[in-house]
Amino acid sequence: MTQTTLDQLNDLVAEGRLRSALETLNLLSGCRFTAFFRFSDPDLRNLVLIDRQDPYAPTMQAAPIDQTYCVFVQQSRDAFVVTDASGDLRLEGHPKRPVVRTYVGFPVASGDVVFGTVCHFDYEVVEVAPEVVALTRAFAASFEPLGAMAGLQHLLDRRLESLRLMSHEILLASTTRSEALEAFEEYAQPLRQEAGRLLDPDVAAAFHADIDALATHFLSLDGSAATPPHPPLPIGAAPDLQPAV
Repeated sequence: MTQTTLDQLNDLVAEGRLRSALETLNLLSGCRFTAFFRFSDPDLRNLVLIDRQDPYAPTMQAAPIDQTYCVFVQQSRDAFVVTDASGDLRLEGHPKRPVVRTYVGFPVASGDVVFGTVCHFDYEVVEVAPEVVALTRAFAASFEPLGAMAGLQHLLDRRLESLRLMSHEILLASTTRSEALEAFEEYAQPLRQEAGRLLDPDVAAAFHADIDALATHFLSLDGSAATPPHPPLPIGAAPDLQPAV
């Protein structure tokens, strides 16, 4: 892979398009999954997931770090590569060994702190080309995770602004408070969940408060069957369906 490819990936991150950068890496890797994980003691949190078989796949649920392959990246502060887990003695007794056959992970650091990992993985054996391994290593070492997180938060802020504009249309189209709140929550609850997964607790709490403030627009509507907004999820919670690697 050329320096030009790495520059293009870094340009995407600088534009707040980390997901697009990971999609590009995923296409090159041959693996089903490419992901960005964050170490959040004692758990590993999935921030972005690319699943080439399902572009709408949910992110993976948080898992204890020591039950993931990413723990080896955290401990060594270096790459951890598994070509075929079934024959890798380093994984003897590891809970993911029967499930994740191939794993190629690299540390992403913020200063002296290992923030998380960028990794490719698959439930089948995949031989990731050496040039892709080298490119992923260089990419993981080149981008600032806090800057990437700021880009993800910016996308959330844009979605919140869209919800703010949409709430006026919901208000006009609804005849009762319960009807308005039901329509509002259809869009608001996924946004709450995303904020809880991506943002630090204090920032996520403020984001949830902004969403709840929007819901008060509907309190002016009449309706005896008023339905309050769903309670915010605990910070960090999300309806994730897949286990972390």
